[in-house]
Amino acid sequence: MASEGIPGRDTLSAMKVSELRQLCSDHGLLVSGKKHELVDRLLGREAPPVETPKVVAESKSEDIDDAIDKLIARVSGDEPAEPEPELEPEPEPEEVVIEAEIIEDEIADFKDAEPEGIEEENEPEPPEEDPWFSGVIPSEATDEMFLEDDEDEEPSMIITLPSVDGLKENWQAISAIAVVVLLVGAIAFYLVQQDPAFTARPLRYGDQMDFTVTETTIEITGDEMIGILRDITTPTLDEVCDELRATVSGGTGSISIRNGGIGDISHPLDAELIGAVNAHDAHGREHLTAEQTVTHNLAIDLQGKVRNEGVCTNTGWIKEDNSLVSSSKSWRDIASKSTIRTDTDLSFTDPDNVRTDARAVAFGSNGLGSLGTLSPLLIFPLTPIELHEFFGDTPLTEGLSSVKASGLMDWTWTVQGEINTAMHGLVTHVSISEEGLAGCVGHVNIDIHVKRGNPWPVKQMVDILLDKEGGEDCSLEGLISDYLLDLPDGTLAVNAVITETSSNFGSTPVHWDTTYAGSPSSGEDIPNSQQHWEEAMPDESSLREFDLEAAVDCLLANHSSSDAAEALESAGYIWQATYTANEWNMSWVDDDENAGWVVLRVKDSGCILVEQREYDEGTVSWDRNEIPETLTLGLMEERVLDPLRYPELNQFISDGSGWEPSVSYGYLLATTSVDVLSLDMVTAAGTRSWGDSGRDNTVGFAIDAETGRMVGWYHTSLPSD
Repeated sequence: MASEGIPGRDTLSAMKVSELRQLCSDHGLLVSGKKHELVDRLLGREAPPVETPKVVAESKSEDIDDAIDKLIARVSGDEPAEPEPELEPEPEPEEVVIEAEIIEDEIADFKDAEPEGIEEENEPEPPEEDPWFSGVIPSEATDEMFLEDDEDEEPSMIITLPSVDGLKENWQAISAIAVVVLLVGAIAFYLVQQDPAFTARPLRYGDQMDFTVTETTIEITGDEMIGILRDITTPTLDEVCDELRATVSGGTGSISIRNGGIGDISHPLDAELIGAVNAHDAHGREHLTAEQTVTHNLAIDLQGKVRNEGVCTNTGWIKEDNSLVSSSKSWRDIASKSTIRTDTDLSFTDPDNVRTDARAVAFGSNGLGSLGTLSPLLIFPLTPIELHEFFGDTPLTEGLSSVKASGLMDWTWTVQGEINTAMHGLVTHVSISEEGLAGCVGHVNIDIHVKRGNPWPVKQMVDILLDKEGGEDCSLEGLISDYLLDLPDGTLAVNAVITETSSNFGSTPVHWDTTYAGSPSSGEDIPNSQQHWEEAMPDESSLREFDLEAAVDCLLANHSSSDAAEALESAGYIWQATYTANEWNMSWVDDDENAGWVVLRVKDSGCILVEQREYDEGTVSWDRNEIPETLTLGLMEERVLDPLRYPELNQFISDGSGWEPSVSYGYLLATTSVDVLSLDMVTAAGTRSWGDSGRDNTVGFAIDAETGRMVGWYHTSLPSD
């Protein structure tokens, strides 16, 4: 019997599925099922109960930034492409089923996300599965190629969007990490620099030190670890395998704290804080910061083993006289001392004068994940330790020994005493070793020479071994599973020496722990208009007429017999979608855990179904309880296209009134649980690739769709093939 106030069958049948579900909810009825089941339920003709999908309940982290900081960032070198059910999946230790998510191990590296042509065939072969925005197919073909009845026609091009983890991996790999792995790579920088403690004296605006880089080698064994390098330095290391040695045959560097002027401070009440510099944070808000710049100019010789017809041999390979020039700027809020932004530029030139340029911008000190946890560490050997941050105000007297605990890291340091050196005169020798994390993956030993009045060591000697199988005494089993499980197999050994050649010191101490008038409040300019999902993430774009709501309505109205439409009619939803030039690619899952994707393109007053495919069984699990509330795609695009919020990114993606036409923009719902950590995450991301003056350029960015926080962006420029 129909509940009181329920309209008749004809009226119900004319309603949308979302309206029927809302009506069921209003009357205390179940909201799952196909349209006719919802109508029958409202009319009192309930179908026999069916087993409901298992819901995985995980508590959401109260602090999503902290969760991102701790979350494992998987390392992947896969090529992003379209779904291809016929391809054999890569071997995994065990079968893993994701819940409306992409397994991080399978998230593709998007640094080569350049369109690829697809040949037309009578029996089109689906492209390779792309876990992030699979089936993103902006086409340059004419409309005649995609008539309504010609659903088997292949689209002409494939472009994939990056995932959050893809972006993370690119920042590590293509920016500071390209520097790092070749020059420096191991695990000390983060552990030391994130360890607030001591200094010979606090930093001053205008402090600057020049240094040389000598006796520096990096030895890598194991093809999996070398594979990271291979992917990020292509074509330089394309054929290298199993063993690689990099020697810095000569190099110089510098570290400095900028002494800003009155023009670097925007708020008039902060004029007395001369020296500080305005910088934008992840939400595009301005902070007063201390700006630090670290530069390197290095000559690098490379040697190792090479492949022969795909097989690694003992054949030697040598490539001398490579050049790497890098500059990394970071900004730390003067009130909180937290890093709000890091901006790294590098240029790598091989002996054939082939140059690779890259820039990566990351917001905050979190969000770079497990090898991401290691990524900032990697530049430590060639970055002088900030003494006051490590030792605080502790007097360095001979024989003094202490253990500095920092989270899971235990730093033991001992003052060996004063020594008289030919270059720097009387210095204090301090030995530092890490006996927590390092015991699980090798060792980190650091010796420094400290000279009175210097904010950095005048000499720094680093000995690092990284090998996840090499720890002899590790009681941090949880750490291994949470952070280090997905480190690549193999070993990384680093020895580095940096020596001061000259210094200049400022006079005004950095205004640490100083509140300032222009500081944004905790919730200022942070959007809080999150919405529930229906069939998909809310879009509500004011810039794109064919927004996601229009695409879903057109799919249901004009292609109601498609698997995608039937899924949305039966409580299914779209867990990833991408927009490019009046075309939507949408990946769906229904309540029976069938999944697939479709591509819709605007045509006249409707839309045509360009392509549709199914995912392999078990690819995605249906669970509406795992979908968090999010901001709208429209709101986030307005923020990212604001020329004042992210001005340096804006120049690449905006045409002045909206998206540059070749930009792909969309979202991904990913659910990832790591031990006690649970993070339900929706990420908006975009990418653009173009050619210019014989070089291939790619720009990408990622935003946390629940908070509107920019995770980071990158720009690469490589020689065209």
